[in-house]
Amino acid sequence: MERSKRYIQQFFILLASLSMIWAITTSIISPRIGAIFSLFRDTYSYKITIVVNIICLFFSFALYLGVFFLLKKLKGKDLNNKITYVVLLFELLIYFIAVLLFVKYIGFSNPVDDTAITLRNLQDLQAGKEWGYNYMYSNPQNLLLMYLFWGIQQLFGTSYQAIIVVFTIMHLLTIFFLFLSLKNLKISNLSSLIAVQVMIFAIQIAFHVPVAYTDILSLFFTALTFYFMTNYLAVSHEKTGIKFLFLSLALIACTIGFISKGTVLILVIAIALFLGIVNQKQWKLLCLLPFIFLFLGNLGWKQVINSQELFPDTNYGQPNTHYLMMGLNNTPIPDNLPEDQRYRWMVGAYSSSDQEFTWSMFLKEKLPKKEVEEKNLQVVKERLSNLSMVQILQVLNNKVSVSWSSGDLKSSFEVFLGTGRDESKMRLFKSKSTGLALYSVMMTIQYIVYLGIILTGIKFYKKENNFILLCTIYISGYFAFLLIWEASPRYAMGIFVPAILMIGLLIEKKQLTE
Repeated sequence: MERSKRYIQQFFILLASLSMIWAITTSIISPRIGAIFSLFRDTYSYKITIVVNIICLFFSFALYLGVFFLLKKLKGKDLNNKITYVVLLFELLIYFIAVLLFVKYIGFSNPVDDTAITLRNLQDLQAGKEWGYNYMYSNPQNLLLMYLFWGIQQLFGTSYQAIIVVFTIMHLLTIFFLFLSLKNLKISNLSSLIAVQVMIFAIQIAFHVPVAYTDILSLFFTALTFYFMTNYLAVSHEKTGIKFLFLSLALIACTIGFISKGTVLILVIAIALFLGIVNQKQWKLLCLLPFIFLFLGNLGWKQVINSQELFPDTNYGQPNTHYLMMGLNNTPIPDNLPEDQRYRWMVGAYSSSDQEFTWSMFLKEKLPKKEVEEKNLQVVKERLSNLSMVQILQVLNNKVSVSWSSGDLKSSFEVFLGTGRDESKMRLFKSKSTGLALYSVMMTIQYIVYLGIILTGIKFYKKENNFILLCTIYISGYFAFLLIWEASPRYAMGIFVPAILMIGLLIEKKQLTE
């Protein structure tokens, strides 16, 4: 059984590592060019993007070598708890101030995209208007976000700045829970502090904070889930009650995360697989627990929604087959595209025509979900039937590039929208000085995350570690999921939490126990 478990861990390490190698390769060979991938990329030639990416990749390697050299020189010396927490809290205070100063400087005062739509629907609800068959009927997954906005408004007023402050605090808690998770893994103070710098210096995520969308919300619940899971792993098997408590708390956090953003489903599945692999005999039945929590949480949430009588009927929520259909839009990729257009071609990104296709059936014709699903799947089959095997591989490679090749994570474009498309401040992201510097930081952080997963996989390939198993199941599953789902550069932030925890295990020099 132990040998079988080791082979399973090695299998998922290979999957996660190959996924990250694929992501890195697309960022060097075929990076996507366009505003949603980076205002800097959109301003200059793809050749400049490739050169900068290569330099950032080598610099990321150099940073790892520097950290390894530093920790080797220190020979196991560590910071005491007081100094460590003082430094961390000071950094978080500076982070909080920096985000708010940036928001004020750049003029980020407008809700963006789905955040703006959610707020408008909240205003309509507060004004006594009936929603009918609208955006929220189609996208009820944003209801948790809407109720959070409502709570913030009740406490702090209707200013959008109050929402930004709350989401900034939420992200600070994400960083803090990351640090506590590293400590649960028995990683030294110094190594934990170094690892958490990846999230602190991930300015691409900091720029997403004022967007106040489900990305930051789900990141928080993912960090909370991993915090409770590391507690679960840290407790000895003799303390069954405490272990079950931490597992339950992890699954509650994970379920709420799923309600806030559907992609967290991959974490639910990963925990279920993990529990089935690491446990023995009757304890393998624990693998059913994540699905039980998910079912009960979903059922309870739906009862809450129905009790509010927000929608004209209970057919709300456009089918997930819509996102599978959208994941194949813009296919096949035409041959002999002009060089610039070849780098700008996007497979699987948001398509207004695909959205209109589904909404016309779901919102206008009011067809049952099953009929909409069938029509979505019919389009999927048609699109797949038009692809040869070589074209399918090209499509998958393009989708990997769309979702994983940009360290910007669509953040600079979101900031642009948040300023009301104010071009005067966008020199910050477009110039050859500040634009290059910011883009380089983003790409370096992204490569640190990708390389961290690969290098940690190498370190633990022949060493059994339950936490590495959990992380690699999740990361490889998340990567595979995005191959078939709608593609977006911001989805890549979904692996930051487990990747940073893996980096902590990578740089830790002392021998760790299970």
